[in-house]
Amino acid sequence: MIRFTALALFLFACTGSMTGDPTDSGDDSPALDGATPTPGADGGSPPPARDAGGPATDASVPAPAPCDPACGEGEVCVDGACDATITGVAGIDGVLLGDPSRYDNEVLISQDPDMSWRPSRLYKWRDFARAVAMMHRVGVGEHRLWLGDPDASDEVRTQQALVNLAAFLAQSMKETIRYDACDENNWDSSNGYQISNSCGQLGQDYGGYDCEMACPRDPTMRATAVTHATWYGAPGPMFCAPDSELQAAGLLTADGRTGRWNHGHDCYPYPATEAGFTPSGPAWSRPECEVYEGQRAGAWVWDGSGGSVEGCCWWGRGVIQTTGRCNFGVLNHFLGRTHLNPAEHTPPATVLYPDIDFCQDPESICASTDHPELKWVAGLFYWMSTVQTYDEDGWAYLDQLRAFVAGGLSGNVFIDAVSGIVNRGCHDAPCATGPVDGVDDRRANFDSVLRVMALR
Repeated sequence: MIRFTALALFLFACTGSMTGDPTDSGDDSPALDGATPTPGADGGSPPPARDAGGPATDASVPAPAPCDPACGEGEVCVDGACDATITGVAGIDGVLLGDPSRYDNEVLISQDPDMSWRPSRLYKWRDFARAVAMMHRVGVGEHRLWLGDPDASDEVRTQQALVNLAAFLAQSMKETIRYDACDENNWDSSNGYQISNSCGQLGQDYGGYDCEMACPRDPTMRATAVTHATWYGAPGPMFCAPDSELQAAGLLTADGRTGRWNHGHDCYPYPATEAGFTPSGPAWSRPECEVYEGQRAGAWVWDGSGGSVEGCCWWGRGVIQTTGRCNFGVLNHFLGRTHLNPAEHTPPATVLYPDIDFCQDPESICASTDHPELKWVAGLFYWMSTVQTYDEDGWAYLDQLRAFVAGGLSGNVFIDAVSGIVNRGCHDAPCATGPVDGVDDRRANFDSVLRVMALR
């Protein structure tokens, strides 16, 4: 189930913007739809990004600290302090700050390879509530997470706010939560699960998605994904590393190429399934059959079938899969330690994560233990700046949401249009990029969230 979103990334004049698919179908034959975003504004290879200068720190505020002790039930941690309210509207705050168990057990659920369902290990309601609080109360630049019209009645505002959150969750449940994925999985079987799929799947080039705010290219980067597919023999986690490092380990072929993942390699007696097993070191250096916890089959094959992974650290991450140098650069400027010259790109007055450099460490979205809300924040940033602001051909997201609420929250027209925006870049799909992937799942997710929220 592969989908590509052809969007004007985060509304910030980025060329070749996209969100990449993190998932596979749960077996070794994912469905392919072949839609591809535009690589550059001129249709050719985008120009190299430039590093316009060092980070601006004078406009930054301290990063949001985790609360110690942790906040109790009915509270949310914002800026290191526990708060019992997000909006002051009882209906909204009651959903976000009430007992999280039903949302953890009925909404944020993941499907194992045996098709059974369980609560997600990655996505938790309290982390979501914290991200919502930060994006609504602080936001990013001029963008705030919309939680209803302030001048509406509490009943109407509650419905508006929860519909906005339910629409976001319906897409996230389809894109990542179902698969318990934060990092993009290696799902492209068309090339034999090449190691260089971390550079871009189905022939894409994530490093080539360029824009004025793009992260600079850095051949010294190294990273290993913290999540991956879990079906029998599934490929190991994405990784990137300098050619010199892999050459020193004797892994690259003479012409500097990597290889692929052989999902048919048997790992009996399954050392990675033993109690207490934890993989260590970068993915490429791990012993055979000990690449990830629970591995029963599969192995790296360094036969030259895959390309270099030098600088290929821009795979999708987070609940709606931030992907590519442009996306991470925008994220770094507006949420993190900007890499841009402040004289040319003024940073927001309040920067939520000034101590995190998303260009140097894009994996922080998935790996941070201090900020587990980051996997939500990255997706909400996209939602606030692209979906909430969507207004094309007479179809405006917020106006349509208000009409959906006023009309009694019935039917699928609204959520189908939202799915088109997220999955295909238009509200009236099929558009140039094709039909919406998993439209029935997205409808069902939306209905399920509304029911748990007692709106249906």
